[in-house]
Parts: sequence; structure tokens; C-alpha cells
Amino acid sequence: MKRDPGDGNGRGDGERVAAGRERAMKLVRVAPPAAERLHPWVERMRGVRAVVWGDFVLDEYWRCLTRRVSREAPVLVLDWQSRSAQGGGAANAALNLASLGARVSVVGWIGADEAGAELRRLLERSGVDTAGLLEHARASTVVKIRIVAGSVHTALQQVVRVDRGAAFPLDARDRAALVRALESAGRDAQAVLLSDYGYDSVTPALAEDGVRSWRARGVTVALDARYRLASYRGVTLATPNESEAAAAAGIEAGDERDLARVAARLMRVVRPQHLIVTRGRDGLTLWERESGTSLEAHGGEEAVDVTGAGDAVVATASLALAAGAPALDAAALANVAGSVAVSRRGAVAVSADELRGALGAGSTRKPARTGRGERGERGAAPTASDPAARARRAKLRPRARRAPAGGGAA
Repeated sequence: MKRDPGDGNGRGDGERVAAGRERAMKLVRVAPPAAERLHPWVERMRGVRAVVWGDFVLDEYWRCLTRRVSREAPVLVLDWQSRSAQGGGAANAALNLASLGARVSVVGWIGADEAGAELRRLLERSGVDTAGLLEHARASTVVKIRIVAGSVHTALQQVVRVDRGAAFPLDARDRAALVRALESAGRDAQAVLLSDYGYDSVTPALAEDGVRSWRARGVTVALDARYRLASYRGVTLATPNESEAAAAAGIEAGDERDLARVAARLMRVVRPQHLIVTRGRDGLTLWERESGTSLEAHGGEEAVDVTGAGDAVVATASLALAAGAPALDAAALANVAGSVAVSRRGAVAVSADELRGALGAGSTRKPARTGRGERGERGAAPTASDPAARARRAKLRPRARRAPAGGGAA
């Protein structure tokens, strides 16, 4: 696992919020808002001006066939078949926003190399403005290579992943260039998404003034932070998965009472207006002030690949909030987008048409093969729990209540 190099203020890998006495937060389970209520928001998201500031990654996929074991060592010999590339990290979040109809600009660092050029082309093909994607003279583009293999008659499975790249070293000139790019891209932004994978294109220290300024202007500021969630302050929305939230809070989340303590601590310290915790097969929970709302996982198909589902969740939720949607509606739309994302292999952006189509599917998702709460690189894996697991947790859950007409208050 890549270690968080820190942000220059002593805040680095594994930082947890300071312990304190947390007030109990009530968690209620509700039915999702009706599809008729959610459909108009999909259209209203179109044309929203969004900026993605973060760590841009090129995801490569090498597809191979397995035919034999090496004579040199007890390892498989892979016969290379093809290569493909997709946007990862902040790039996948930007591609999701663009696919949902937003007008997207990006700000961050890539290397002056072929991987960076390919990543820029991938973004521009989807209509993303890459003027703020800066080339760093002393670092290379972050590349994550997934080697997938199988026999002629079996499905390909990931064999190994190779990561290439390190945190971007920023001197005073680099930081000044980043500030200029942010000022240009964010001038008329309605939503800003911070995508922090620990490569230092965005850090809590760098983002502090911007978050304060954007929030004062009424801009929706969303945060998707892999390592240093606990170091950010005052965003509109944060979207950790369950394990990330628990690690940031310093509390092991074994059941929903523990999850309520995790949420209370993060709400106290990070101070987001809304906190969405994705919970794999258990759906997601939306936390606001002193209470939480739990939504079952959406859909009836088994999860195929959880890679990139978290990007679909944060992109959809932030765009819906920027368009004026109530928080519950934004969370429900994100839940649906996550279910679409895990139905395909790789980090593939969710389109507005796919979101509309999935709104009519409903039902309950089967358990994922990947296990409880597993998210791949940044997946949300919204897959429903099996009946036995749900029964074991029933005594720990609050009594379910039927949502009011229209799906419940936001």
C-alpha cells in the first residue's frame, strides 16, 4: 500500500482524529425516494460547472492468457494479448462528471511523459478542459498497471497490480502555478471535487483557503480522500467508504452502533455538511448533524468489479447537490450510480442515460464476490447483504420505519 507522504504540516499516513466523547447519533433505515422524484435531478445536473482538483492516474490493463507454469520458478507464464488504458483517480471522477453532463475542468499534476499525454487525450475526448492539468518537470505521471489473465474458456481475473509514480514535490513556483490554475478553473464553478490519493496534487494544507473561499460563495465542495480524510475541514460533502471512515476516526466499526460513533467523530472534527459512508453490500448511510439515514444497496445484479465505484458515488452526489437536490436525493442517486459502476469491469464512467435506466431497476443487489465493504482502488461496491448476515445484524439496527410519501424528508 502506498504510504501517504504527508502535506508538509506533519499530517500524514494513518492520521486519526482526536478522541473525544461523542453524542449518540440516531440511524434510521428508509426506503429510497421514488424514481419519479429522482429523475428530474438527472436532467438538472446537465451543464453544472464542475472542477476536479486532485491526483490524476493512468490505469493500464494488460490482458493475458495463462497456458503453463514456468520451469524457472513456480509462477504462471502469461501470454500477452492486448493493452488498454482508462482514467483513474481524479481522472475517473472527472470522466464521471462529464458523462453525467457537467462542464468539467481539471487541476492537478502529470509528468512530461507519454503516460501524461495519453491521460490528457482520454480526458479531452470526453470534453474535459485540461488547461489546468500541469506538467511537472521533476516527476512522472502516476500509472497503475493491472495485469489480468485467464485461459481461453475462463473469465480474466486480476493477477497482479504494478504501481509507478510518487508524490509530486512542489516548490514555491509549482504552488504558484497551481494557484493560478485553480483561480482560472474555479472562477465560475458550482462544484469543486477534491480527489486526494496521497500524491500531493491536493493536500489539506493546499486546500484550506480554497475550501473556505468556495464555501463562502455557495460552491459545493466534495471530498474523496483515501488517506487523510481527518485532516480536511469544512467541506460540503465527504464520501469515505466504511473502512476509510473507521480508520480516520480511530474506531473499529463492527456494527451500526460503532458506525454511528465513527460518523459522530468525523462530523465533529472534519465538519462536513453531509457525510456519505459507502458500505459495500449494505448500501450507504447519509449523516447530517445528529442523525443518519441508511439506504439499502440498489439493484438486482451481482457486482462484477468494484474499481472506481467510489468515484461514481462522489461525482453523482456532488453534482446533484450543486444542482439543488436535497441531500437524501443526492445520496440515493449516488447509490444508484455506484450500482451501475460495479456492474462493469474496470473504472468506467456512469452516463446520465445509464443512471436514468437504472432508476427503474430497483430491487436488492446480491452479495459481491469481493466481500463486505471491499472497494478495490476506490470502489464503493454497493451490494446487498445476504439474508443470514442481515438477520445477524437485525438486533443492532434501529427499528425500520416507512418513508413518508415521496421517499422521506431530505
